[in-house]
Amino acid sequence: MDVLTDVLETVRARAAWSVTTTALAPWAVEMDANGGAVWFHAVLEGRAWVRAGAESVELETGALVAFPRGDAHALSDAPGSTGAARARFSGRQAPPGSRPIGGSGARTVLVSGRIELDDAQASPLIELLPRVLVLPGGISARAPWLAPALSALCAETASRRAGSISVAARLGDLVWIHMVREHLASLDAPAQGWLAALGDRQIGAALSLIHADPAVAWSVQELASRVAMSRSAFAARFTKLVGEPPLHYVARLRMQKAATLLREGQATIAEIAESVGYDSEAAFSKAFKRALGSAPGAYRRKRRHSGFPEAA
Repeated sequence: MDVLTDVLETVRARAAWSVTTTALAPWAVEMDANGGAVWFHAVLEGRAWVRAGAESVELETGALVAFPRGDAHALSDAPGSTGAARARFSGRQAPPGSRPIGGSGARTVLVSGRIELDDAQASPLIELLPRVLVLPGGISARAPWLAPALSALCAETASRRAGSISVAARLGDLVWIHMVREHLASLDAPAQGWLAALGDRQIGAALSLIHADPAVAWSVQELASRVAMSRSAFAARFTKLVGEPPLHYVARLRMQKAATLLREGQATIAEIAESVGYDSEAAFSKAFKRALGSAPGAYRRKRRHSGFPEAA
């Protein structure tokens, strides 16, 4: 498994909702700030303008825009649309999609949604993404499965069938991975940061070693030797590119892996402790609570009961 795939596997959607909205000009939709979740909108028909702070961007048919940090923003038929019928939505309530909003002018059809990610702020991926991520229509067209996935997510949001929350979360995973993958593919070679570390021959190799088996009792010397560097040069370059010392990265990755296993609920805490390199459950529990703020058992119970309510 490559490093990027492994990181994506540790940042999964816990819950998601999405809804199709028909808007007739003049119209405006405002989204409240929601840290820790991803807002997204896809333009299925017509055009829209998205505004975040002082920045406004036009979206054509087929475009997708996302807010990885859940920033407040607004969409409208035109910049500073006057006399618009406005709707406002908060984080845990889906927009009502059963009736058109706005006036009687040009028609726009949007799929709007929110994806809540598990422990997203602990992932280096979030730092790579801009606050406003725009994928033009041509990029979205390269994923022919995206429109059906969005339609299915809307259907699950409206459904009251057993398991609809779980199905919506898995569909949210697909949308999230598409956004990240397409954004990273559009970048020129980065000069610094975690993505630059992946592209560095020696530091990238060290990251691959760590992700392949984070349970190994890695030392800075062992990692440096495996990539043919001196200990001091390796530690300095790793810290500069990745943003933290090698063993800090190993410890954080272990906790991310453990959190994923706890959420999945298939392994015992003792088994999880062993799988991420701890000799005892007590030592693992202490480290986990220090890193994530709650004991493994409490974390598992809380995550089992989390999720979005049905759409309004």
